Amino acid sequence: MKTAALFLGGSYPSSKEFYNGRLSKADLVVAVDSGAEMLRCLGVYPHLLVGDMDSLSRSSYEWCVEHGSETLLLPVEKDDTDTEIAIRELERRGISEVEVFGATGKRPDHFIATIFSIYNACNRLKILISEENLQIGIIRGFSVFNVQIGETWSFFPFGENIPSVTLYGFKYPLLDHMLDYSKPLGVSNVTVEKEITVFCKGGTLLYFRWLKEFW
Repeated sequence: MKTAALFLGGSYPSSKEFYNGRLSKADLVVAVDSGAEMLRCLGVYPHLLVGDMDSLSRSSYEWCVEHGSETLLLPVEKDDTDTEIAIRELERRGISEVEVFGATGKRPDHFIATIFSIYNACNRLKILISEENLQIGIIRGFSVFNVQIGETWSFFPFGENIPSVTLYGFKYPLLDHMLDYSKPLGVSNVTVEKEITVFCKGGTLLYFRWLKEFW
């Protein structure tokens, strides 16, 4: 199973120790445009640099090239985002799991676009947005998680179909509940067991997991 660490151009609220620890587990390190700035701060050059380079400094671009980074240069005017293209390239290279960093922060519209990119690829890749105290992911079907008691989770329907949702191991359980867009019922649930079960039937769930303690 090949894994990739994908660094985007958003904010980086976590510690350097966190990012270095996650990088050590990745087979492929990829930067999308100014995501390379964070990798330069960590002293880790990307294996692959993707983007139109409209937000990456020239010095950081040259640093990547000098250290042997493969570059996939894109036109500024295009229908797909740099992140979409990077994810497709990872899939083409046989990557099966992607951990995304720098997705949140600076541009809320870019964050939403990244969520759409993850949604469009989630049938083919396992993709997770990670920070030191937060995970954001997609659930379809049946999932079991090992957690700490007291974690805060939020669930939202995502996509065309309204899912029927069952939750076990939470303070507020659900049983075959149609979680639609009319009411944010899934916000701020709390784990009360060390193992939780989420069953999403007939649709897709977007989840936010606020970790009780840093990794």
